[in-house]
Amino acid sequence: MTLFYQLLAIGGTLLGFFLLVDGIAYILANTGGRGDSRTGRRLNFEEDGEPQDHIEVIARQDDELTSHTAIGRYFETLATRADIALPPYRIYFMIVLLTVLLFVIFILFLPFIPKALLLIIAAITASALPIMYLNGKAQDRVNKFQEQFPDALDLIVRSLKVGHPLSAALSTIAKEIPNPLGAEFEIAARQVAYGKSTPEAINAITKRVNLQDVRFFAVAVQIHHEAGGNLAEILSGLSTIIRGRFQLFRKVKALTVEGRFSAWFLSLFPVVMIFVMAGMQPGYYEKVSDFAYFPHAVVFTFFLLVVNVIAMKMMTKLEV
Repeated sequence: MTLFYQLLAIGGTLLGFFLLVDGIAYILANTGGRGDSRTGRRLNFEEDGEPQDHIEVIARQDDELTSHTAIGRYFETLATRADIALPPYRIYFMIVLLTVLLFVIFILFLPFIPKALLLIIAAITASALPIMYLNGKAQDRVNKFQEQFPDALDLIVRSLKVGHPLSAALSTIAKEIPNPLGAEFEIAARQVAYGKSTPEAINAITKRVNLQDVRFFAVAVQIHHEAGGNLAEILSGLSTIIRGRFQLFRKVKALTVEGRFSAWFLSLFPVVMIFVMAGMQPGYYEKVSDFAYFPHAVVFTFFLLVVNVIAMKMMTKLEV
């Protein structure tokens, strides 16, 4: 079988695997009704000439995902949380380009490894890179949101104490606090203006911002909406707790910086050394490339590197 037919067979296998995973994800995912389409359309066309940078974020609705595949909706959710207007088809195109580029690089530096195995490794790596990038951007946005959130709660408390309703407090936060928190609360304020209840609008923020403190806030608002009570006092205590947790989290992050650096160094060092040795001495690995179990050893080594990354991340992650 020629190389072309080998690559064609591998490509067909990868495509079939993608469709299989997408089908399983579609079955397991919660595919309930999208709903709120009228509100979403009105928000999409609201104030088209407004010059704010976050107006595109306001137009995007977490319950109005446009992709027809489960993996596409996953990428849309990541892009929304990262505040990047990146449709799934562009991510697919980037994955294909990265796969081809990495495959060529692997062939040049690692000619002793079977091409089919190199293609599989290139496809896995190319698929992981966009996810890692979007997760990193989303985490940076969450960290900035977390810093601003106690100030937003204090502003809500002051607004409630002077007699303003919670919906007016949301609008005040959208005007007074910059992005990313201001943009998210502006979405909530507009959703309330177009007919959603305040607990529903705040609960929608928890889907766009994966933060435990926001979920506490949404639960407090929901309880107040159903049973009443002094919401200002509850949010004041929540703000104090969040500030204390944030200070403790920074202390833990400073204490674990050495462990996290060691984890990344130990994970990347073997990979870097493989390319360095292959570049300095091209025939270094050819002495064992004819060994019958050499491809299996390469796969097992790659698997151990992945396990090492996961284990190191779990060891250096402390819940606060």
